[in-house]
Formats: sequence, structure tokens, C-alpha cells
Amino acid sequence: MYFIFYTSEGVMENKKYQVFVSSTYVDLIDARKKIIETVLSLYHFPVGMEMFSADDSEQWDIIKETIDASDYYVIIIGHKYGSVSKDGISYTEMEYNYAKSLNIPVLAFIRGRDVLTKPHERESDPQKEKQLNAFIEKAKANKMCDFWETIDELATKVAIALPKVMRRNPRTGWVRGDQVASKEITAELAELSNENRKLREKIREYESQLHSDAPQLELSMIDNDLTLTVDAESTYQEYLPQLCKEAVPLELKDTITTDEIESYNSSLPTDKEVDLYNKKMRLHCNYKNNAITVSPVLRNNGRTFASNVYVEIDFPEFLIVLKGSNEDFFIKEPKLKIPESPISKHKKRLSALMSLENFRMGIFDETSIAIAKPHFEVPAIINRIADLGTVNQDVWVMKEDHKITLRAKKVLQSLTVEYEEIVIIPLTIGTGVINFKIICEQLKEPVVFSRQVTVTAS
Repeated sequence: MYFIFYTSEGVMENKKYQVFVSSTYVDLIDARKKIIETVLSLYHFPVGMEMFSADDSEQWDIIKETIDASDYYVIIIGHKYGSVSKDGISYTEMEYNYAKSLNIPVLAFIRGRDVLTKPHERESDPQKEKQLNAFIEKAKANKMCDFWETIDELATKVAIALPKVMRRNPRTGWVRGDQVASKEITAELAELSNENRKLREKIREYESQLHSDAPQLELSMIDNDLTLTVDAESTYQEYLPQLCKEAVPLELKDTITTDEIESYNSSLPTDKEVDLYNKKMRLHCNYKNNAITVSPVLRNNGRTFASNVYVEIDFPEFLIVLKGSNEDFFIKEPKLKIPESPISKHKKRLSALMSLENFRMGIFDETSIAIAKPHFEVPAIINRIADLGTVNQDVWVMKEDHKITLRAKKVLQSLTVEYEEIVIIPLTIGTGVINFKIICEQLKEPVVFSRQVTVTAS
């Protein structure tokens, strides 16, 4: 038995995905068979609608339910439009539209238009041919679209594209039922762990009261269990497909040269560069939207001073503490250089020429152009970081990625020491503890306590 399993950590090794394979049937039967074999070779579940009749309205409900349960949608488009519903739209296009409406990742593979075909593989109805061409233009606008000529080439491209989209856009998927922990057991263990932690802290508090002549150090920084949010996993920049001659609009085919296309394709950022950019953007956005600032204050409630005080604070790995050497990495928004496509360049050129011709013909009236002054707003958290002052040698803060060490040379009884602000940034979803340890020359045992921290998706 399998259960649906949600995760934010990407594609799990033992997770299986359901892939819906869509196409017209008779003309692409061999291609469908090859793609189903390819999906199986990747250890995922292919599903198709070969067993359903195209003119049965009840079967269309079943098709929709199957797409609802699918994680990814692969469509193969050949030279036939396929069976048409009573609404005048082919069932293949209806499946495509429905998958897009659910925001299911769609991978479109269009057969080359100049490929030799058999009579039964090509559309003979002029109306259907017109609808097919419109459908192809719609599919070409999809961000994940590619072209193929042979069935082996199609299988290779599917085998490469599917793992990429699964890694970049992980979905619900399926795992074995015995790999999913019981929610009740998990909740009970968390509650018992929390109670145990509070009891240990209470015992240490009572023990410290027995040593009335020793300093009683108390850190005010994170006084309760902490709950933070992190931006949901998202893709800020999709992979950029290479431009092919077939994608050039008819009116520009004689204008855009092969050299321009090759130059544009060679300038596109690689998938690896896009992945790195998306990772940096997620870190930057979490810093900007979800970071918190804390101001540590150390108090001595005892009857004697404390000297050479050190406070060590360890954070779980899904949190990071901002320090000078990595501050710019978070503050500066990352950039990805994307060249302008030849299609866009030539369309602008044509538009400019038309505007010039219209101006020459006296079409335009008098116009004025107003240039607005740019408005920039510096995020408040960046201002806070910029205003942080230096600390003297008696009181200082040392920050590492997941650890802070606070130091005070001397803390007199009944007085406090205030430290500089510290920025804590959530990186990923997680649950853990922040561990605190206070030591000084006068204490025989360190003061130890912890706080529960939970990071959830916003």
C-alpha cells in the first residue's frame, strides 16, 4: 500500500511519481509505448487513456480524476488533431487545458513539421488542421517545450527532461505506507520531549538558588519557544529553452539569421546557473521577508560579580546567524544575465520603423513624454544592519553560521550588559532546539537551557 507524502526537501530517492502521458492514439501509438517504457525505466508510474472511449462523457470525468491524481503531464503532439468533443475541441487539447488549469508541470514534445509521415499520420481535414496549428502554437508557449523527429530522440528527451523538472519542482508523489510515521506518535514524542526539557530547566533553576553566593546569570534574548516562517519553495526563473528556427514567427523567418539564433543560444544561462540563481534568490527572499532581529541582554541577579562570562548559543542547521563576511550575500539581490532573444530584438526594430513611418506620414499629434523619478525604498532590516555600531573590548559578539558566542569581561551584581543586535534567518522548514550555555569563573557548573524552534512554510 502507498500513501501520499508531502515534503519540501525535493525528490526523495524512494518517492514515485505518477506521469500522465497524453497524445492522439492511432498516429502516435509507437511513440506512446516508447514513452511509457521510458517513464517505467525511471521507476515512476505512467498512466494513459487508451482504455477509455473518446465519446463517453463519463469517461471524461475519469480522465479528469486521473489527471487530478497525477504529478506531471507529458503531451506528445504529432500531425493529427484527434477526436473532437461536442464542444469542437479535441480530447487531447482538453486534457492539456485541464492539466494547465491545475498548475501541473507540463512537458510538451512537438513532432517536427517537416518530418515525412504516412497518410494515416497526417491530418486531412482542413478545419482540424487549422485547430492543430493553433494548438501547437499554444503548446510552444509552454515553458517546457521541445521538438522531436524520431521516436528514439523523443524517448531520450523525455528521459532527460523529466528528472530535471522533478528535481526543480518536486510534487506530492507516493511512498510506501511503512515509511510514513504516525502523526499521533510524532505529536506525543514532541510533547514528552518538551515536558522533559522544561523539567530539566526547573531543576537547574532550583540548584542555582542553592548557591546564593555565586552569580546568578540570566540571558534575555529568546524568552519563549520560537516559531518562524520560510517562503514556500518556488522557482524564480525557469530553465530557458534554446531557440530553434521553427519557433521563429513567419514574418521574421527571412530576417533572423542562423548566426543570430546560435549566438543567442550560446549566451543563455545553463540549467546549473539557473539552479544556483534560484537558490540564491530563496536565501535573499528569506532574509528580506522572514529574518528576525534579537537583542541579547545579560543580567546578573546574584550577590557577587561575574568575570570572564561567555555565553555560547548553538542554532540548528536550518537557521543561520548573520555575520559580516556573509552579509552582502543575503542583502544584495542576485542577478541572472539573460540575453534578449532575436525575436524580441527584431520585433522592436519593426515597431520602431513603423513608428518612424507613421511620424513621417503625420499620423501623430503633438505629444509629451514625462520621465518619472525613480523611487527606491531601502528595506528596514538593511538599515538596521548598516547602523550596527562597534563594541568595545570588554563586551563583544562573535558570530558563526550556526553559532553565537557572547562575551563580557565583568558583570557586576544587579547590573545588565546589552549586546549588539543579531539577525536570525530561517533557511528551510524544520523543528529543533536552540541550546544556550553560560559560563564564568565563579560558576562551578555552566547554566544550560534551550528553546524549541519551529520553521513552517508561509
